[in-house]
Amino acid sequence: EPIIKTFIYDIRDSYIREKKLIQYTENITGLDYSYCKFLIEESKEKNIDPFIVLGLIKRESNFNPNAKGAAGERGLGQLMENTATIIAENLGYSYNHDMLLDPEFNLELTITQLSYLKRVYGKDMHKTLTAYNRGQRGLENYINSKDEKGISDYSLKVLQFAAEYKEEFENFNNNY
Repeated sequence: EPIIKTFIYDIRDSYIREKKLIQYTENITGLDYSYCKFLIEESKEKNIDPFIVLGLIKRESNFNPNAKGAAGERGLGQLMENTATIIAENLGYSYNHDMLLDPEFNLELTITQLSYLKRVYGKDMHKTLTAYNRGQRGLENYINSKDEKGISDYSLKVLQFAAEYKEEFENFNNNY
């Protein structure tokens, strides 16, 4: 019986924590609750730390779902059309470039790409994030010319944001 009780408490605590995490995500991003819930659930499903996703979209678009970059990158994760097309096709979606301005679609592609790169680079988040930012060939060039660990200003910034959000959330979670 104590094991079952513990299990039930764990599920309840995990549910409460997830609810608080969605609220926290809403607070910092200004995105609708449904998108924040999607971000948390999709991150969990694809085995990506949601704080890294938050750090990445902070760095890419400052949480603006309508952000457009000079090279054609769009939305929360600032995806390029050539990358987005491949991810969308792999997910079984037909694709047009304006779909990237839909926050849920953009988050799904962004998190899918992160998850894919994390598998490719053996959970090395510096290489994963640098490849997200520069492309996989861009990472290879960067490793050969600058840093064999693949640590870039970009990966450092995203991980710094992620750590700050995680710490802020733990304080938020413990105080409410």
